[in-house]
Order: sequence, then structure tokens, then C-alpha cells
Amino acid sequence: MGSPIEAFKAAYEHEQFISKCINELAALAEEEKGYSTRSFLEWFINEQVEEEASVKKILDKLRFAENSPKILFMLDRELASRGPKLPTLLMQEEE
Repeated sequence: MGSPIEAFKAAYEHEQFISKCINELAALAEEEKGYSTRSFLEWFINEQVEEEASVKKILDKLRFAENSPKILFMLDRELASRGPKLPTLLMQEEE
């Protein structure tokens, strides 16, 4: 990867690929009448929508900041402040 834009473009394409794979699994589960499997996959479908949107948002910001070191620095600080997000199911088990 030569630049942050190229890296996040590749990440976005990968997220789209993962979405496609999950959707294919969900379609197969429905086709095979695997309703509990389809229900299980719902969390992954919703999470993947968020992941794709998140990476796309960063990519758009990087494209906007491409020629501005100040904006790029601000974006870097914003991204550094993000923390990991635990799935809701894991958080419930810890309580």
C-alpha cells in the first residue's frame, strides 16, 4: 500500500467482500430452511453494515484531507481515540 487512501480503499473492498459472503450464507440458510442459522447470522449482517459504513466514512474523510496535512492530523487523532466495541452478547455475559 502506498498511501492511507489506498489502504482504506482496499479495506473497504474487503468489507464489501465479507458482506457478500455473509449475505450468501444467510440466503443459503433461508433456502435450506435453516431459520435458526438465519437468525444467528442477523447479528453479523447488522455488524457488517456498520463496518462497511465506518470504513467508507474514513475513506471519504481521507480523500477530503488528501492535500491537507492539518486535516489529516485531525483525522488521525479522531481515529486514535476510538476504542474497541464488544458485541452486545459478550457484554451481557460479563454482567
